[in-house]
Amino acid sequence: MAITLARTDQSTIGQVTQLLPDHFANVIGSDASKVMIDQARKQNSASNVTFIVSAAEDIASKLDAGSIDLVIAGEAAHWFDHERLWPALVHILKPGGTVAYWVGLPSIMHCDVSTLKSGIKAYARTRVSGHPELAPLIDEYCKGDNGLGPYWQEPGHSICDNLYRDITFPTSKEWDSASGRRVYFTGAYYPEVKLPEYPLSAVDTENTSPGEGSFRTGIILSKSMAWTEIEEWWRSWSALHTYLDKHPEEKARTGQGKDGDILDRFLYSLKEQLGNNDVTLEWPMVLMTIRKKSM
Repeated sequence: MAITLARTDQSTIGQVTQLLPDHFANVIGSDASKVMIDQARKQNSASNVTFIVSAAEDIASKLDAGSIDLVIAGEAAHWFDHERLWPALVHILKPGGTVAYWVGLPSIMHCDVSTLKSGIKAYARTRVSGHPELAPLIDEYCKGDNGLGPYWQEPGHSICDNLYRDITFPTSKEWDSASGRRVYFTGAYYPEVKLPEYPLSAVDTENTSPGEGSFRTGIILSKSMAWTEIEEWWRSWSALHTYLDKHPEEKARTGQGKDGDILDRFLYSLKEQLGNNDVTLEWPMVLMTIRKKSM
């Protein structure tokens, strides 16, 4: 049995739960918000999927001890109180059960941009494939003091942008500490992550990555997008909404190109260097896993 954990604000519970029914006899999706659970039910019609309303940290009160094989949190673990959560996960996991967290930007990979709702959070460092020289411009807009930097919800955004390196593995005796690992799908990005590097294995080839321990490998999240799609996605960012609410004079100029709001000006600068053709965006990602001891 597998369970997905989420956090109420822009929950990914429905999307993540959709990935699991073919691989487990039973799947449970959980979120503290009944509204999010109701939305997730509409996205999941598999007969072996059920949903419960529960904060992640309270999940031990909702499930039997030793009943879960796999706990997953996609784009959510940065909001959890792990001092409370790790003991709860020890309670519900079977011996040898696994916890898996990831963060990158999978939500945009599994839906049409037109279906994205206002207030989507954007994490990790968006990059333009083949154009590393644009990284400073992108970072200044996304994270700079004169860009959206002060307008993100913290500490979650910083934890994500740091690819979960701020989330520490549990150390209590119930956990197999040696099994804790982080796989950074970052390619040449995040050079400050000093770990062994391995090529990204193709699906039909032998895996050359190590069986244990943390390491770096290639980018796996990328998407070719038209500029209209890119703008629609970037306009969904919660930090931009907050910025424009605090700068109504800019909000009044939205859509006016180089004389427009902060996003208009940023897009104009990018197009000056990239032209108007479709652009491939990339997102670094991390997968963080640990197992409960078998005995």
